[in-house]
Amino acid sequence: MTTFVGRPRELRWYHAAGFLFGDWGTSRLYVLGLAFVLSGASSFWYVAAMCLLVTLVGIAYTVICRHFPDGGGVYSAAKGRSRNLAVVGALLLFADYIVTAGLSAYVAFRYILPAGVDSRWALYAAAGSLLAIGFMNFFGLRRPGLLAFLIALGAAAMYLVLAAFCLQGFGGAEIHAPQGGPGVVWGHFANVILALSGVEAIANMTGVMAEPVARNARRAILVVLVEVVALNLVMAYAMSALPQLAGYSLEDKQDFMLKILATEYVGPWFATVASIAFGVLLLSASNTAIADMVSIQYLMSRDKELPAVFTRLNRFGMPWVSLLAATLITAGVLCLAGDHTELLASLYAIGVVGAIAINLLTCGTNRELDLSRKERSLLLGIGLLMVAIEVTIAFDKPPALLFALSVLGGGLLLRAGYKWRQRRGAAAPAPAPEPATAEIPAGFERHALPAGAARVLVSTRGNPELTKFAATYAKDRKAVLLALFVREVALSFRERGASLATESMNLAKDREALAVFTEARRQCEAAGVQMVPIYAVHDSPAELIIDEAATLGAGTLIMGASRRSALAKALRGDVLQEVARHLPKEIPLLIYS
Repeated sequence: MTTFVGRPRELRWYHAAGFLFGDWGTSRLYVLGLAFVLSGASSFWYVAAMCLLVTLVGIAYTVICRHFPDGGGVYSAAKGRSRNLAVVGALLLFADYIVTAGLSAYVAFRYILPAGVDSRWALYAAAGSLLAIGFMNFFGLRRPGLLAFLIALGAAAMYLVLAAFCLQGFGGAEIHAPQGGPGVVWGHFANVILALSGVEAIANMTGVMAEPVARNARRAILVVLVEVVALNLVMAYAMSALPQLAGYSLEDKQDFMLKILATEYVGPWFATVASIAFGVLLLSASNTAIADMVSIQYLMSRDKELPAVFTRLNRFGMPWVSLLAATLITAGVLCLAGDHTELLASLYAIGVVGAIAINLLTCGTNRELDLSRKERSLLLGIGLLMVAIEVTIAFDKPPALLFALSVLGGGLLLRAGYKWRQRRGAAAPAPAPEPATAEIPAGFERHALPAGAARVLVSTRGNPELTKFAATYAKDRKAVLLALFVREVALSFRERGASLATESMNLAKDREALAVFTEARRQCEAAGVQMVPIYAVHDSPAELIIDEAATLGAGTLIMGASRRSALAKALRGDVLQEVARHLPKEIPLLIYS
């Protein structure tokens, strides 16, 4: 029997790097300006200190990714130590993603719109773009990895060109030592800690990352880390060496410093082109953040930490209640915060810093992990540093603390109410037995396959002509027909090895699947062919189809030609193409059209 090894949807290191670059690479679009407005001629040193922290956190997460190849985000990694801490970490990360999506969308339009346009128009456009991103994800956007990589590649090229011109045009920079006492310096440093949440995205994605996971995660982190640190330092020096900055307003310097650098060091034409590329990169980051919020809600609901409503799927496999919550909450927070970049940045930091602190400390204190003394010390040391930064932000930024407590309080209250209902239901007297209407109808049980029988696998979502052709084909070859129905769940990340299905996702309760199998059984009975139904819940139909074809020893795989439009294929991918690309050569693929 052929064993399938490759997984068509698993991310390569460069795909993962695209996601990470979407956070680390976009942060410079507002971090540099915030640092300059906050500390003026001392901003270079604060950017350098931030780069050092990003480096330490990145190295720490290469350790986490190595020890959690099945998903190492704060929710997954902390679950083994404390479910309560895992939930708190997930909610803090959710708070971070809310602001990441909103801030990225707002800054995107500050770059895209012409200079001089009122910032309120960027706010309106950002809110509209978030709703548009939510609408697109409703249809199950399935190719974020490739899209993020291509967008990151274009933006990285613009960054490199800008950095080259900055190096060529360097003059004497006005750089001063940080002013004020230790408390002031520490407070300013804590206020520019923004480029961090991407490592949580990488850790979450180890469950869908190609083998070897540790090497791919490390390569993605280190490649992006080198680019971010080197170019951030170059651009931080360049803005300190630009006397023309005095002619720009405070708001312009804060909101689109890189557009100013592109204008002054290269030219207005390049600034226009680069700003569009930067804006698209920021919108890609917003899309990633919303998709990650959906995945967090789904996984928590699957684990009964949130109500089951957050796992409800639409016909495209998207958890639509989770998507609706993520989109509306993000747009609402953005509208409430308004066009205040500094406020949005402070709201952002408190969530991601708290989530990373929980992840590092729970992993560092986990004696079941085979960590060296150096690795354990690294995780604990950086974790404690993140706690200190979290406390500083909470003390210095009351709106950020209020925001974090609102998200935590809302999430924990929702969880407590759900748990109370569960306990109340468990304590209630058992109802009188009812007819077993939820049982799988007779004939749909998954029987053992006859030894030595030829096997034909057909993957269908309800095309009667396809099942009729498959039944006839199986009859001609005296084969058993394996009818496969995949209930798709569109998530941006998952925990490898853990089921995506909830208690309600089974053949007994899936009316669409029952209708498909009923029709397939009718066709098979008419042809005198034995049918074995196979029901599965998965986030990648192509991956599952190939796995089933290989592990069940199918002699032939039959699929219907895709009926999706070109746009739908571009957004969601083409299952047939993925299967054809990765199916073992020993298994013929028949396409019915």
